[in-house]
Amino acid sequence: MSTTYTLFKFEGIDFDDPYLYRSTVGALHYLGFTRPDIAFTVHKVSKFMHQPKDVHWQAVKRILRYLKYTVNYGLHISHQSDHTLQGFSDADWAGDIDD
Repeated sequence: MSTTYTLFKFEGIDFDDPYLYRSTVGALHYLGFTRPDIAFTVHKVSKFMHQPKDVHWQAVKRILRYLKYTVNYGLHISHQSDHTLQGFSDADWAGDIDD
């Protein structure tokens, strides 16, 4: 998902099965431990778990399609790995229209 693509809280019609949305996004959160490439997009769609719309579900399906074609990507963690943690944050809280 592009960093400039925005999802809005009240855009679209209500999604028919909010339980499916929540369980799928929850599974994507779990998968994010070994697939940091999806962390940004999963965060974007998880903001709408309380009242998902059809456009939010389309974004979730886009993540699932990406995962289908990138099965071999991810972090491979073994007991012999170097456990040094490095991080980067570029927070832009002012750019969020819904908050």
